[in-house]
Amino acid sequence: MKKRLLMVCLLWIPVPALAQFLGLPIADDAKAPTMGTTRISAGGVQGDEFNLYGGRLSFAPIGRLALFADVGAIDPDRGDLGFACQLGAQFTLPLGQSRPVDVALRAAWDQARFDLDAGDVESSGFNAGVLVSREVKLFSPYAYLGLNFVDSEVKVKGGGKASDDSTDLAVAVGTLIRLADPFALYVEFAHVDDPFVNFGGRWTF
Repeated sequence: MKKRLLMVCLLWIPVPALAQFLGLPIADDAKAPTMGTTRISAGGVQGDEFNLYGGRLSFAPIGRLALFADVGAIDPDRGDLGFACQLGAQFTLPLGQSRPVDVALRAAWDQARFDLDAGDVESSGFNAGVLVSREVKLFSPYAYLGLNFVDSEVKVKGGGKASDDSTDLAVAVGTLIRLADPFALYVEFAHVDDPFVNFGGRWTF
């Protein structure tokens, strides 16, 4: 029994950091999309305890509102490749033509499953916050501030489990770089319990 509890404790040490990819990357500005705007993006999230690679499909059913879905692979340093997905929405506020910046509300729900050396991890969470951006020629710098809620559970191989709920401040700053219409690159620095570097490309239809 003591050995099993020790395994749970040792396994749980890296899990909070592994779970904190949730809600990332932002990879977008706050400019209002027109109805029917479709975007496909692909990239990666790199952190101290894991890397995440995947793609996103975004669609605007009406003006100002974009719905998005992410699918990817999560690669923990101390375990095997796992699966991650995310569903979310972003709504640009109607602030008028004289606004100095664009402002959007953003929310995402996410789920991940992966294996560590001694057990299986299931993690789900919700991320919500405010995104602000401004177009400056070829660049669209943006900043995000929100909260990240995470619920994680570890099942130790051979028996035993541990669970944890946490709430963290989510902060991200980055920029879109429009190389040639309709293609853009993004680079982003984020902090959700741990620091992350996010990068990739986006194609708009």
